[in-house]
Amino acid sequence: MAQPRVLSLKTAVSTSAGLASAAINFLACVEVAEYAGGSSAWIALLAAGILIVFSASNFAELSGLYPSAAAIRVWTKRGLNDSWSLIISLVYALTVIFVIAADAFVLAQAFRRAIPAVPGWVWIAILLVLVLWANLRGIRVAGRIQDINAMLLLASLTIIAVVILGKGPLPPVQQFFHLGHGIVQSIALGVFIYVGFEWVTPLAEEFSDAKAIPRGMYLALGLIAIAFGLFSVALTTIFPRPAQLASTFVPQLLAGQKALGVWGFWWMLFVTATTAMTTFNGGLFTASRFIYSLAREKALPKQFSHLNSRWVPSYALSAIAVLSLILALVIFETRQYAVLINAGAGVEGLVYALSALLVIRLRKKEPTRARPFHALGVPWLTAAVGIIFFVLGMAALFTSSSAWPWPFMFIASLVLLTMGYVHFVLPRMKEAQRRKVSSSIKGNKVTPEETTK
Repeated sequence: MAQPRVLSLKTAVSTSAGLASAAINFLACVEVAEYAGGSSAWIALLAAGILIVFSASNFAELSGLYPSAAAIRVWTKRGLNDSWSLIISLVYALTVIFVIAADAFVLAQAFRRAIPAVPGWVWIAILLVLVLWANLRGIRVAGRIQDINAMLLLASLTIIAVVILGKGPLPPVQQFFHLGHGIVQSIALGVFIYVGFEWVTPLAEEFSDAKAIPRGMYLALGLIAIAFGLFSVALTTIFPRPAQLASTFVPQLLAGQKALGVWGFWWMLFVTATTAMTTFNGGLFTASRFIYSLAREKALPKQFSHLNSRWVPSYALSAIAVLSLILALVIFETRQYAVLINAGAGVEGLVYALSALLVIRLRKKEPTRARPFHALGVPWLTAAVGIIFFVLGMAALFTSSSAWPWPFMFIASLVLLTMGYVHFVLPRMKEAQRRKVSSSIKGNKVTPEETTK
């Protein structure tokens, strides 16, 4: 019996928006505002959003072309080859863990600021365990949690930004249109406020309407642009010099406190908690389906293809939760969250560039295949935007506070490890499985008549 498709457009929007709306976005907003020159930060976010829309159109076409829990695995296998497809898929799957761990660090800093008596790592563990428990109860429960938290997050962030702007005093109108010398850098940073929106695509087999994912991504990007655009402007209204916030991990709490006092502080702490919930929950229930799909095709140990009584890939889900918790605790102790942020941003940028390449290649290889959605500007504009994302992705990997490009070295190491797995471990694992099946058949002494039956 097949699992019923139960998710709706609302969950497509909340998942896409929630995975992009991580707590680390607050730190990014400060940098965007600093480079943009203050109140014109909204222009940088708008320009970045336009670039992202082109990427979203690529994912819309690819997801409509091959709607599958394997998502990028299927697209790259058809557009490139099997080996590179698997290497890319495995590295890409790990970026969800990077984002969860980095987001957990910001969450811990926020709660430690509010309740210093409780260690920050305790909040990380509690929230991840709660999200794991909820996800094990089924896709409906996980979807509802995502819907509630994402809408609370975007609505709360928008409302508090409007309240701050309403209190004033607002800067002169021309300052909202004054572009700073670092506007290009601010647009580049603004792009990464949206990253993660496409991780809704592994849920393709869970939606009752195949068109929900592309539509959900577009709507989510609009909501993110409004909420974080308004927050960035509000931030620069009460902190005309965003550099004042460069040394803090919780600019959102300081902004809320300065604008609205104690109520503002706790309000922004609540918003921070909802960002963590959407990231943790969305990351677990999308990545677990992706890992399940890889195990289903025997690219990962078969245990990860196990489904519990509620159709949840429980072993894959638990493995991602445990790895996320371990990495989050390591980052909490070492405070090397920036390496994970840049590594994740780099991989995402390169994947967005790859999506452009895949759209162009599959248009040539499979021109007659039905495409419910069509990417914008194929081939030349698609290629140009793909090049931009490639440059941004590489720039993120080589961004480091030290002389060594640690994000690049980290991702290069992962690529080498996955190459070793794909070329050496996986063939042996498949051969062992083949021998086990063969010996089982021999042991049962299957007759030709039984085989025919």
